[in-house]
Amino acid sequence: MKRKKRVKRRGRVARLRASGSVEQESAISLRKQWRERRLELQLWRELPKKRVTLKLDADVLAWFRGMGRGYQWEINKRLRRVMERERRALSREL
Repeated sequence: MKRKKRVKRRGRVARLRASGSVEQESAISLRKQWRERRLELQLWRELPKKRVTLKLDADVLAWFRGMGRGYQWEINKRLRRVMERERRALSREL
């Protein structure tokens, strides 16, 4: 009867993690980005929402959908930036 070999995943993962400082730095920056996005999402969830039907150009929608999960949140976030920019511009004019 053959014996099954034990796979030590922890050791292999530890070696991969320790194999490069560039990978570690990118992992740290990714964690930081996710934390920021999570905070934004928490604030976004607290705001009241309104269901709306919106017609977008097919290429624009495809581009946003290409971002993956949460593309509607991305559309809202970018529209909010434009809105805030316009508000600031109007307040400066007055």
